[in-house]
Amino acid sequence: MIINPSKLTGEISAIPSKSYAHRALICGGLARGKSKIYFDRTSKDIEATIDCLKELGADILKFDGGVEVSGIEKKDGVPYINPGESGSTFRFILPLATFFYDRCRFTGEGRLPYRPIKDLLDLMKDHGVSFSADKLPFVSKGKIKAGDYMIRGDVSSQYITGLLFLAPLFDEACKIILTSKLESKSYVDISLDVMEKFGIKVEEEIYGYEVSGQTYSPCDYKVEGDWSNAAFFLAAGALDNEITLRGLNTNSKQGDMKIVDVLKNYGADVRVTEDSVRVRSDKRRHIDVNLEDVPDMLPALSILAAGAKGRSSFYNGKRLRLKESDRLSTTAEMIRALGGQVEEREDCLVIYGKGGLRGGVVDSHNDHRIVMAASLASVISDDKIYLTGERAVEKSYPEFFKDFKKLGGSLE
Repeated sequence: MIINPSKLTGEISAIPSKSYAHRALICGGLARGKSKIYFDRTSKDIEATIDCLKELGADILKFDGGVEVSGIEKKDGVPYINPGESGSTFRFILPLATFFYDRCRFTGEGRLPYRPIKDLLDLMKDHGVSFSADKLPFVSKGKIKAGDYMIRGDVSSQYITGLLFLAPLFDEACKIILTSKLESKSYVDISLDVMEKFGIKVEEEIYGYEVSGQTYSPCDYKVEGDWSNAAFFLAAGALDNEITLRGLNTNSKQGDMKIVDVLKNYGADVRVTEDSVRVRSDKRRHIDVNLEDVPDMLPALSILAAGAKGRSSFYNGKRLRLKESDRLSTTAEMIRALGGQVEEREDCLVIYGKGGLRGGVVDSHNDHRIVMAASLASVISDDKIYLTGERAVEKSYPEFFKDFKKLGGSLE
């Protein structure tokens, strides 16, 4: 794909939050009865969660604007669980599958078989489950047992969410004991928020979480707008012209809502209403951002930094090396390919902004957020951007380029 230098301006609606959709679908699958989950746009990752729930025995029917989910009813045979490239789907479903079935087959695609899972597998082994291998593909054997689950909080918050979904299904209370600081806590807060809507109460303790045996209740649930993907277009407004995103919950639990504060610090004129955010370009100042709770924002923030003048730093990002790509490395590679100056360190990036970029050839490494960031770079590039692997956006935002063009983006 060739992306031409262009100015983006106008108004679009935010897509439904992938994080909330995953969780609402799973809670619907665990409930006794029928739930309606409302979201008007989907993605490969959301479809992966739907497919895995159906494989476990949930009945899911699509309608215009959402799906109706009937709770899991155990089937005969051995489920074959394929979450595609969705790390969230895999880590959420894995413990649940071993609650319902003595034996399950698991596989995955892309980089998923190489992304972290060992800590969760080891914990599940301590609670009655064995695995034919230490990475995908593998077969699980045995049903997971209740008890105290001791796990690190600095590898993947998705482990914690998977255990939280599981815990209410047992008759006895379970404790999830964190042996290190919980990073990306906002994602766990999203899980607790959704679980509460489905009737589950979780006690937050100094050591982690305690969950008593409870029953998921069906409900009708509307998925809120996605701040993670909205961040790219909001950043475009800060770089040049003015952009409004509608359908965003400005009281959201989503950590990437932090983009509002980042853009204000950057020097943009930001106006927040009850369900929308308008960003107008003004000053472009260098920024320093702690990535611990907002790792997905790095690619968009790197373009902001390149569009400013001076030294910007993005730190506490070590876990970004374990995403769809080594996102510290691929973000740095993108900035260099476009004519920017960047220094890559073990857990951070330092970008020396020059007020713009040159253009060039960008390899997305099949990472949806690199694709969106490279497209955003066209706002401040002097020449064309040649992008490979643009279809990676289908993972989270299949209509990204449609919205990009609606705002004035030019591509071939």
